[in-house]
Amino acid sequence: MASSSRRMPAGTQNILVIGITFVLGMSLGALSLFVIQNISQQNDLETQELTQSDAHQSSTKHTGDASPTSVIAVGKFQEIFKHRSIADQYTALYTALSRSTEQDLKEWWAQSQQIEQKSHRETAQNAILSRLTTINPQEALSYIEEVSIFETDALLNTVYSEWSISALDSAIEAIANLSSSQRDIAVEAILKTRDDLSDSERRSIAIQLGNEEKYLKLDSDTKASQSIAEPKESWDTLLNDSVDDSLQVQSLAKIAEAWHAQIGFEVLSHILVIAPENRAALFRSIVQLDLVGAMDYASGVEDESQKQSLVMTIGREWARTDAPAALSAVSSIQPPTLASRLESLIATTWAFTKPKAVIENVELISEEFRIDTLESAFSMLAGKDPKGAIEKLSSVEHYVGNTSSIVRRIVYRWSDQEPDTAADWVLNTYPKEDPQRRTLLEPILRSLVHQDPSKAFEIAIAQPAPSEGFGLEVTVMQGITRDGDIELAKKLLPQVRGENSKTYVYSLIGGAMVKESKFDEALNFGQELGESEQTQYYRLVLDDWAEKDPKNLLASIESLPSDSIKSSAAFQLVFNNEYTPVLTDDQIEHAKTFLNSDDKARLKRIEDM
Repeated sequence: MASSSRRMPAGTQNILVIGITFVLGMSLGALSLFVIQNISQQNDLETQELTQSDAHQSSTKHTGDASPTSVIAVGKFQEIFKHRSIADQYTALYTALSRSTEQDLKEWWAQSQQIEQKSHRETAQNAILSRLTTINPQEALSYIEEVSIFETDALLNTVYSEWSISALDSAIEAIANLSSSQRDIAVEAILKTRDDLSDSERRSIAIQLGNEEKYLKLDSDTKASQSIAEPKESWDTLLNDSVDDSLQVQSLAKIAEAWHAQIGFEVLSHILVIAPENRAALFRSIVQLDLVGAMDYASGVEDESQKQSLVMTIGREWARTDAPAALSAVSSIQPPTLASRLESLIATTWAFTKPKAVIENVELISEEFRIDTLESAFSMLAGKDPKGAIEKLSSVEHYVGNTSSIVRRIVYRWSDQEPDTAADWVLNTYPKEDPQRRTLLEPILRSLVHQDPSKAFEIAIAQPAPSEGFGLEVTVMQGITRDGDIELAKKLLPQVRGENSKTYVYSLIGGAMVKESKFDEALNFGQELGESEQTQYYRLVLDDWAEKDPKNLLASIESLPSDSIKSSAAFQLVFNNEYTPVLTDDQIEHAKTFLNSDDKARLKRIEDM
């Protein structure tokens, strides 16, 4: 006789498994309460006269294991955790605790902190606080402060789950004393545990606690779980509710997996409607099931915009797990422009996630993207080990020829960490006449000047003066004045080479004076320059002055050394006031009386733009 039963389709089985998991995750919080309540009822029927020696005798029976319901002395965790069955461990633990007084529980807690095995310690402390909450919830709450911050969330959940059953109003009242992150856990514990209340009552509690969104999320999760056999319906429930999608990413991921079991990688197209910042985790949960299959699906999508989004997203995820395989799949992507963008993305992602692997397998990357990829890889490597990065350079010279741009990236990162050591390496590696020497020293000196300004200036001034532009000593002086060391800058000023460079450094020092509200000193400092250099100096300094204290500049405008400089000051005051109004209309009109025809015309052109 043929059996009337039929096998369930594999996709449906997967959906049911995910659905059961989804629902189960929302229900586990009540498990410990159920256990302790049932064991407490059982213990009420047991004899209270058993002694510790009776328990010991009982523990020697039946191959040496104690009966889970035997009386166990306070703190004797070894009696509890010697049970081979986890179920028996729980039974023995809750049986022992159910007979404990508040003082007993205090001793149990003290002993629990000595348990070395983490899983046993967490189990014991969870059970102790659950029992203590029924007697003195405030005391239970205080114990949580004694554990690692990585263990507080679970214990806080236990306390508030139990407390919400025994004394809901006081549990709600006590939440006000918690930190914001702890309040979130406590609210969720109450709402999940007290699902015996009506929806309106639970929502009212959430509103009272300032976290209505938590209720809405749990409510949406519940509705979604009820329709998990129809993933699209669950998906629409979460997307169309009042809860921000960022708070439901895990739930959406579970539904997406159930939907994938039903319609395959077509689910990826539906994920595209999610905001980009929430989309990555959902894509990851699906494409990691079968990266090859996901890319095959994406490459066949007809809509070009959707195809590009899917191909690039899958490529990025694939690069994180198996970049060589991802690169080999590029050749099958059409059109070639998309394939080229994909290879660049995969190579860059590989460089940022596994720089050493890129360096050791650079031949897998086409020449078009090789140098950029290596620059990123060596930069990442130099962030942790700049000397090691330098040592690996020789291994890629055959593949790219000129490695100067890679060296620059390494030195740039090196200068952030060890500018002194980086400077020594550059000085010992490149001769003075090599242009690369100056290029590499510049970022190093920008960092070194904040650690050792004198050494930075010494290195800079020892380098050849350029035929055009500023010498490296100007870079150092920028750092010194930015740090506000005016006296050191004045001391080093005579060594600056070139009249233009010297005038510019004068203005840097004058600007530093202005930033410290030393306006008169800045005015007098410029007097040391020749007439043409003074004009340049004041124009540079006046910009800082007009921004720092426009009222002071307006009051000092008569003291400026020439009509041209007064006009420059007035121009800066009027121009800056348009964007940051500080001066009154009368003050602006007064400032405009100092404008010459050229500066009036400049302002007119700006106003007409």
